[in-house]
Parts: sequence; structure tokens; C-alpha cells
Amino acid sequence: MRMNRREFLKASAAAAGVVLWPAPAPAAPSGWDHRIVRAHDPLASFFDIVDYEFQQGARESYYGNFVSQKAVYALFDSALCALTGQSDPEQAMRRLVPYKPGQRVFIKINTTTTYALWKGGWDKVAWDEHYNDLDAVAEPINAVLRALTRLGVPQNLIGIGDAAWSEGFPDSAERTPRLTPDRLARKIKAVFPQVTLYRSSFMPDGNGITWASNDPHAVVEFRDPIIDRRQQRVTSHRLPDQLIEAAHFINLPIMKRHDSAGVTGAFKNNFGTICSCAYFHEPRYDGEGRQGAMFHRDRNPAVDIWMNPHVGAKTRLIVCDAIFAGWNWGRNPPTGWRNFGGRSPNCLLLGTDPVAMDSVIFDHVTESLPDRVKDYPPPAMLFDAEKVGLGRHEHRPQPKAPYQSIDYVELGPKAPRDKLRQLAHLRALYRKGKKTAPQIKDLLEQGRAIADA
Repeated sequence: MRMNRREFLKASAAAAGVVLWPAPAPAAPSGWDHRIVRAHDPLASFFDIVDYEFQQGARESYYGNFVSQKAVYALFDSALCALTGQSDPEQAMRRLVPYKPGQRVFIKINTTTTYALWKGGWDKVAWDEHYNDLDAVAEPINAVLRALTRLGVPQNLIGIGDAAWSEGFPDSAERTPRLTPDRLARKIKAVFPQVTLYRSSFMPDGNGITWASNDPHAVVEFRDPIIDRRQQRVTSHRLPDQLIEAAHFINLPIMKRHDSAGVTGAFKNNFGTICSCAYFHEPRYDGEGRQGAMFHRDRNPAVDIWMNPHVGAKTRLIVCDAIFAGWNWGRNPPTGWRNFGGRSPNCLLLGTDPVAMDSVIFDHVTESLPDRVKDYPPPAMLFDAEKVGLGRHEHRPQPKAPYQSIDYVELGPKAPRDKLRQLAHLRALYRKGKKTAPQIKDLLEQGRAIADA
């Protein structure tokens, strides 16, 4: 028997012996529940002009420097209007986020690979580390901030962060935190200086996520009794105060697959919304030689996190960053994609159905990077999520095949061939011998001028 969200919450609460409190804010209208809009602009990034090469000695070669904010703003606004059926992006955002004065908004970004910054202590964090693993870039975040401030949300009532501490240590004080690197923080603060940007999932000086709420839903309940009885659950399964205090939640994952979860998208991004997802991936809870909880098609922990009233009920919008995208959770620098002519995807995907969103993400990565993900498992969490009524899961048999149950919409201008030829010319110049940092910076400035013209 299929259950809707409300019925599932009631059943889960009854099993746990708790009384459900109503969500602090109403859910978004449901007229576009299963619509996923992909907006594509081949000029949103131009990192391929340096042939996707990382140069340790040239900070200018950071892939995030090769993104056009102007193009990403346009992508977001067009996708927002197509998602809601509105012609004005401000009204479109207002239909999704029923904001009232004084309410707070929390945005969950993905900075999974910032372990590169952690050097073993708070006095050793390399905030300005130059690394090439795929992480959040500022431009999609700024697009969301721009849409929220157009609604009248004060910048200082908007929080941004990646809350989880990394797994692997029994002592929570010894876990590696998620961090917001300088290269990301600078670009956000340059445009929105008053937003509250949490630099870490925990920091002793208070400039980080906090975990002190006594709200009855502050600790996520899991259907798997082994996970739910974890000794450290009061700490590890806790939601951040910043999300609990917010009335609205924006989920901003990066388009990736995952070597144990199957897909990293709206659901898996919330593993970074609780304090620790330690041992959800490994066979710790099922015994050696068995698959971990992430492989389960029922009682999947990613689904349980979404069902918490502070998570799913507050989620107004899912914005999938597919400007670069990747094939796994980490250790995957930007690369060319088959379905995008060997260039970066240069897309944003918007929707409100997390199951449909992750289904589309799964297909996009599988179709474009098949050799990278051929041994990865199917997305077990999506079968569980559809079963409990969180959305629609569908796998299309081949690229461009229409979805039957997902309302999938593609937007995008025809490739401006003159500009693409100019970028190809810059790439040819880059390939002629090793380039110095000033030369890379010059190519970057030329590329941006072409993209923004």
C-alpha cells in the first residue's frame, strides 16, 4: 500500500512513540510536484579553455574562476519560471517560498571534499587551499540568494552551510569538519556581504554550525532499529540549530553519482544536514560481508532524514548545481561530458520532487560518464522514497527518451557558434606550450569577456 507523506509521518511517529508537531511553515503548492527543469547554457562555464588541467602553482586555474555569474543568473531565472509557470522570476520564487517578515532561511550547500583544508587542528586549517576536487561553486548559490533577497528576505536572516562532521572517529571532537573555503566565501560575500555564511560544521570561536536545540525533532528518527539505537545518536543524528530555527530550506546539491548510494543529489545531500552519517555506507549495521544501509530499498536512512519535519516539510526548492558535476562523491575533478559535446554540463536543474530530481541526476551522469560509473549500484534510496510517497522514480532507457511519469523540461539556447569558436581558439592557444599564471589569468579574462558579451 502506498502512503502519502502525512500518513507516513503519522505511522513513523506512532511506531516511535512520539507526537508529531506541525511543520513550522506550509509546504509549497503542488502543481509542479513532479516537474524537473533543466536549463542549459554552454557559456555558463569555460574551464575547458585550459583543457581541464589543474596547476598547483597557478591559483588562477581553479575551475570556479571559469564561471559566468551573468549566465548562471539567467539560467536560474528561466528555470524558476518554467518550473512554476510564472513569467516573472520574483513571482515564481514567491510561489515556492511563502516568506513572511522575520522568518529565517537555511541553504544546504555541498562542500564534501573540503577535507583537503583540514590539517589536523583548528589552528592549521588551510582556508585558502588550492585543490581540484569538485565542490560547490559560488554562482548557483548567489542565484538563490538573489532570488530570496528579491522577496524581501534580509541577508542576515539567510544562513548557508554544510553541517556534517566527517565520519571515522568515535570521539565527535576528533571528527574532521566540513569547511567553507576562502575561494567560495569570497565570491559569495562580494555580492551578498550580510548573509550568514557558516565557515564550518563546528568552530570553537562560534563562527560555525551549532547543535544545542531541544526541539522534539532535533534528533532524526530512523526506521532501522539498529541505526536508531546507535549509542552516539543524540549527537550524531542531530540536525543543526540553524535549520531548526529556519522556516524555509533550500537544498543545493551537486550533480553526481555515488559508489555506494548510487546517486548524490537531493537525498544524499542531506547526509550533510545531520551531524554525522558515520557507518551509513559501510556494513557496520548489518555485519561484515553485508551491504551497508545505503544499499537498502526499504528503511533507507536518506529517506528517514527527508521525513524529519524540519527537512522535507521545510524544503521549498531543490537547485542542483550541474555547472561542472561529477561521477562520485569525491576525487573527481571537472571533466568533459559525452552528452554535452565533451564540455562541462553547464546546467542547473530545479524541482521540488526529490525522487524525480535524483532520478534525472542518475540518468544524466550514467549516460555521459558510463565508464566511470559502470560498477556503481542502483539508487536504492529512490525505490524506498517512491514507496513511501515522496515522489516519482523513473529511469529512462536511453538519452533523450521521454520520461513517462516525470514532467521533465529542457531549456537552453542554441549554441552561439561564434562564441564557442572564440573559446576553442583560446583553448588552442593554451595548448601551445606551458602557460604561466599571468598567461592563464589573461586567458581567463578573455574567456569571461566572450561568455558575458
